[in-house]
Amino acid sequence: MSALEVEREAKLFEAGSYPDKGLEVGEEQLQSLVEGFTAPVPLMVEHLSQGWQIGELKRLWRRGKELFGRLTLLPEAEALLKRLGIRGISVAVTPDLKRIVEVSVTATPRVADARLLSAGAVAFSGEILLTEVTALEQDMEALRRRAEAAEFALRERQVEETLQRWLRQGKLTPATREMAKTLLLQGTQAVTFAGGSASVAEVFARFVEALPPTVRFGEIAPAGEQEHTLSVEEEAFLRKYWGDLSPEQIARYLSEGRRR
Repeated sequence: MSALEVEREAKLFEAGSYPDKGLEVGEEQLQSLVEGFTAPVPLMVEHLSQGWQIGELKRLWRRGKELFGRLTLLPEAEALLKRLGIRGISVAVTPDLKRIVEVSVTATPRVADARLLSAGAVAFSGEILLTEVTALEQDMEALRRRAEAAEFALRERQVEETLQRWLRQGKLTPATREMAKTLLLQGTQAVTFAGGSASVAEVFARFVEALPPTVRFGEIAPAGEQEHTLSVEEEAFLRKYWGDLSPEQIARYLSEGRRR
């Protein structure tokens, strides 16, 4: 944040029923907005097409049913809003509720919302919170981002080591390496099977680790190689993500791919 900017938190809107807009907003849609958020989003005045940009929306997060944002404002704008007692926020969202396109401070939310209707956007009303973002909070936010980046870098290195080991063991082919990497790094969704629940990445790793020792690249597979029998966890994983093929077909495909 520039020394010439002031940070404020704002409650943007919350999940619930909006009969005037013909919408039902769920917590999963709020989370989708958070996960798909790309900073910055301009902070305008009253959604005026020829208006002034007085700041930006820099960060988005959810607390239960409520959606919050981190605003940065020009000091002059912050002083004027404080003097006039204006705390209203109007949030412009695409009709499919996938992306925030603009945020405006407003003293007349209904008028600002009407302007957006003609622009093909949906508007929700919120407010700027009175709490200020302190220097300590700014430092903690910077540390949080650095910790997340370091954690991801460590995870990526661990995944690379695992992939190299699987390749040496012949449990992966070079052609499937990138697909495996994506599953290990991004497979955070939880799945449930007979043995309990785990993330897609964990189930996939168990599946690969459970594969029998195979012939290394460049060697010739002995005739009459026995077919691998799938465990309950392996079969559940395959049925969920490759339901159009039988587990036996997938196992045979993987076995043939390793021998090529």
